[in-house]
Amino acid sequence: MPEPSDTDWAYAAGFVDGEGCIAITRSFVPARGLFNYSVQVVVSNRDKAVLEWLRENWGGWIVRTSAQGGHARPSWNWRAPTGKSALPFLTGLRPWLRIKTVQCDNALEMIELLRPGQRLGRGKSLPTGIREQQESRYWVQRELNHRGTTEFERKAMHSSRKIRRERLRGQPSAEFKLRERCIISTIIWREAAR
Repeated sequence: MPEPSDTDWAYAAGFVDGEGCIAITRSFVPARGLFNYSVQVVVSNRDKAVLEWLRENWGGWIVRTSAQGGHARPSWNWRAPTGKSALPFLTGLRPWLRIKTVQCDNALEMIELLRPGQRLGRGKSLPTGIREQQESRYWVQRELNHRGTTEFERKAMHSSRKIRRERLRGQPSAEFKLRERCIISTIIWREAAR
């Protein structure tokens, strides 16, 4: 990959500030009874070419987002390398960010907290203090990325993987149940209107 210029970094920072998300994710590992954490950077856009440019300069991959139905145009997500692999991108981006500087700093702190686990190797447990710091960084990032006007609440969100597993097992997710109720209500309303 070519070495990005200052202009490239500034342009990428603008996309991350405006169309991107710097997130800390966690997933529960039942066998160990612990959470695993990761740092992720995602940029969304309808112009796939600009996302290809990001991929060519910083790696990662591009995925198509789900169509919203109707006449919506397709859109795409560029996902930067994750975990500690996000370090070079976030470090290079940091001086150019204007909006997401605090999210970037928190993510960089999380990457530092992920390093001891990588040195320990598989099956070894991190000290409780580091796990508590990781959990703290996770919640800080969740609050920084909170959207809407409602007050931030520390609660677990629906896991897209869990929803998919429920669908595959034939168990309707909360999203599916809501859609089903809307459809039934519409049918009842139409029948009553006849």
